[in-house]
Amino acid sequence: MEKKVLISVDGSQAADRAVDYVGLMQGDMIKDLKVTLFHVMNPVPAFLRRDSQRDPAAFKRVRELETKNRQAAKQVMDRALERLIKLGLSEADIQLKPTPRAADPARDILFEAEHGMYDAVVLGRRGLSKAQELFVGSVTNKVVQHAERLPIWVVGGQVTSQKVLAAVDGSEGALRAVDHLSFMLGDSPESHITLFHVGASLGNYCTLDFIDNELAKGIEEDLMHAETQCMDDFYARAHKILIDAGFAPEQIETKTREGSLGVSGAVLDEMRKGDYGTVVLGRRGENRSFFLGHVSDKVVARGSEAAIWVVG
Repeated sequence: MEKKVLISVDGSQAADRAVDYVGLMQGDMIKDLKVTLFHVMNPVPAFLRRDSQRDPAAFKRVRELETKNRQAAKQVMDRALERLIKLGLSEADIQLKPTPRAADPARDILFEAEHGMYDAVVLGRRGLSKAQELFVGSVTNKVVQHAERLPIWVVGGQVTSQKVLAAVDGSEGALRAVDHLSFMLGDSPESHITLFHVGASLGNYCTLDFIDNELAKGIEEDLMHAETQCMDDFYARAHKILIDAGFAPEQIETKTREGSLGVSGAVLDEMRKGDYGTVVLGRRGENRSFFLGHVSDKVVARGSEAAIWVVG
């Protein structure tokens, strides 16, 4: 089945890495891929347009500025197109879509993504300082936060690994993430999926310090028992989704780890130790809070070596 992704490009190294990631994943990993390269052109300031209506010289300058903007957009698009073709995509499977800026780049990307019926939006991320670690960059961050219904792929460094880590918590949001990756990567004999779960601990659910150790121990045992039942059911449903999508049983691995590092810390540690190039997360977890806003935000912000898929 055909898959359709939108890559936002702006000529930056971050956008180049997003393009390269799609090139890495297409073919062996993602079959029947169609790509739209989307670029939001620099706007002509409204006051210049107003002045140009009364002044022929100003009108000429506005037209020259529009021409320069189109030329700059063409350079950005041609560069991205060339990279994709070198990475193995057919030019017939690539659409170029430069567009005048209508609102701001994030809103324009979201508008195109929602109305174009894309299966995923791919964005590069800028480098972050420690003070900025919870912010991915204004455009990418806005798109991630406001794309409630769209899977967003945020590409960090130069990804070379095709291994996929799906961080799951037993929720419907995590199941939707598994469904998305099964659609995008199904029928690929090269794909290997690890369903990764961070085991229940009281610290992941409650920030209070328990003076009564026996009470804390009892509550944690109750959590672990309930979680075991939840995850057994989840894994059965997730395996069925993956098998129905064409995965062989040997392509699917499950792994559980204790949450001493916290959930996001454990996910990032597993990503790095296991050399995963892609991490898949549900937008909402248990009680609509276990992932985005607590875990997904941190993984997106700190997982700069990989591509992070946030699935609504």
